[in-house]
Amino acid sequence: MIHPFTILLTYQPNYHRMKLLLLSVTMTACVLAMVALSVLPMRHGNSDKEIAPIDTVWLYPVVIAMPAAETGLYDSLAAELGIEVATMKAVSSIESGNSHRAFISGGSPVVNLEVSMFKKMLRNEGYNVDSLVDAMPDAFKRPSVNQYADPLMAQRAMFRSASAINDSIAKLCTYWGMYQIRGSNWALCGTSSIDEFVKAMSHSEDMQHRLFANYLRNTGLNKLLQTKDWKRFARAYNGAGYARNQYDVKLAEAYKRYK
Repeated sequence: MIHPFTILLTYQPNYHRMKLLLLSVTMTACVLAMVALSVLPMRHGNSDKEIAPIDTVWLYPVVIAMPAAETGLYDSLAAELGIEVATMKAVSSIESGNSHRAFISGGSPVVNLEVSMFKKMLRNEGYNVDSLVDAMPDAFKRPSVNQYADPLMAQRAMFRSASAINDSIAKLCTYWGMYQIRGSNWALCGTSSIDEFVKAMSHSEDMQHRLFANYLRNTGLNKLLQTKDWKRFARAYNGAGYARNQYDVKLAEAYKRYK
């Protein structure tokens, strides 16, 4: 088959032939590229099961559940604990915002490493923390948010750096999910190990609600929510410095909003 541009070339002056030849080569290359792309498998999108997870720290299957407010889990767990749904939503909103965000983009749970506890546990295990701070600074100070599309992704990057030093200690010293429960409380959440706790946190929003309910039941903090004793609950849940953060005040205000 004679290429159509071959015919044109035979009738054009020399200075036109080169232009037409380049145009012919360019068009042919574009067509071949389009054909190649059309037969290659897509490497993006939720339907591509061969793509590795964005964050390889999370080795567990992640199922993003419908919000508990729609599934009714808030109602059933609140009834079990003898508290109002508004109290659960209040705690969640203080810990993760009004969106009650449980996961970072890509399906990874929200995480927040407690650096002071991480350093202390590393020292107890014989690590030279001062050397680690110099060698791996990202594990001990938050990366610049400008590097990431979301501040929560910066927190995840920090956790990943800490996990590279000691995965188990990093998990224990990290606050997880929409209720920001520290990993060291894995037993109070009804799990058999820190790894099972992380697996549950990584599973779904519903599972995070259940872990929180277990924590309230096993610590007796549900009784403080029953009586709306915001100060005592804030001290137990947020620590001795709760007053500086006005945690109790914010909690009471959030309860009124959801009530």
